[in-house]
Amino acid sequence: MNNYNMVYFGNYIDWDLVIGFLSMHLVTWLLFLVMLTNYVKTSNVHASNAERIERKEVLKVSVLMFCSYALMIPIEYVVTRLDFSSPYFPYTVYLLLDHFTVLFLCLVIGIYSDKGRLCKHYVFFGLLCNSALFAFIQIDLLLMYNHYKSMEPWWFWSVFTIGINFFDAVMILVLLSCRDILLLHKLESQFLARRSKKLRVGELK
Repeated sequence: MNNYNMVYFGNYIDWDLVIGFLSMHLVTWLLFLVMLTNYVKTSNVHASNAERIERKEVLKVSVLMFCSYALMIPIEYVVTRLDFSSPYFPYTVYLLLDHFTVLFLCLVIGIYSDKGRLCKHYVFFGLLCNSALFAFIQIDLLLMYNHYKSMEPWWFWSVFTIGINFFDAVMILVLLSCRDILLLHKLESQFLARRSKKLRVGELK
């Protein structure tokens, strides 16, 4: 027995496996903590009705994000148990989950408050960026699998790793703080204001 095995209730626990599992799904656990934090915020009895509505809408987006990421845990478990191997796994599954999450967020969940729309826009932006990265890395892997290119590390692999972690971190921070940390919401508002101003000028002419 190595130093990482401990006995609990007569069973050995391999902490290497536990730590490996937690590190693989670190974003999922962080989203779970963000969801719990937003749930606690909704229970503030001193908040106004408008603030409660905002916090409930942020909680909806947090729950959706956690469920989307948590779905990969049972999927990976089933794939491991069946000893299934495919060049399309897991990146195609991540891509599909991101697309389904975006569709669910846009078509099913109603968001009307400012903070709720802010979180929705950032999640929408982050998931689309992640989807693009998953699509590119999947194409790259298929090219290598079919021997159209050599299996050698290149700069896009680093871009993929940094990009995925960056956009996940941005979504987590926005869901937690409800702040426009990349100024995307501000830029969108300025763009819409300029567009409406041009339309008004065009109507006057």
